[in-house]
Amino acid sequence: MTVTTSTPKTTAADPRTLVDAETFGKLVAYFAADVHVTRSYAERAVEQFLIFLKAHADNVTNEDFGMPLPDGSIGRVVPTLPVDAVWHSVLQHTEPYAAACEQIAGGFVHHIPILTEGMMDGTAVTFTLAALHRTGYRVDLEFWYGEAESCCPPNPPQPGGK
Repeated sequence: MTVTTSTPKTTAADPRTLVDAETFGKLVAYFAADVHVTRSYAERAVEQFLIFLKAHADNVTNEDFGMPLPDGSIGRVVPTLPVDAVWHSVLQHTEPYAAACEQIAGGFVHHIPILTEGMMDGTAVTFTLAALHRTGYRVDLEFWYGEAESCCPPNPPQPGGK
């Protein structure tokens, strides 16, 4: 008698289902036009950005997940340069961006540029990838290779600061 065990394969969910079709279409169109990429690339990039928002929403209150940041807060997930490019592009179009945030995170997700040691040494991408996979949505690793990097210079001037 032979006994075998099999684990059923699960198919990752389609990231486009995180937002309504109109919002997805607008985000893709704005990103494609802004950075002059093909629609196919823009669709894949926006999908990864949406999963990033979902991973953020899933972990923003999780005290056991993330890395300490210089200001004492905890960094949960970080974008790589290709995903951050989407974020910068869609931030310029607040209506569909706010709609995506509301649909995924229940409210506006602010962009706070930081650069930490964990971002430079790859640790931050490691915990981000774990969070992305836990969402159950299809992760396209092409967008997640390499280090997370800050889109802004280190220690940018703070409002009201000297």
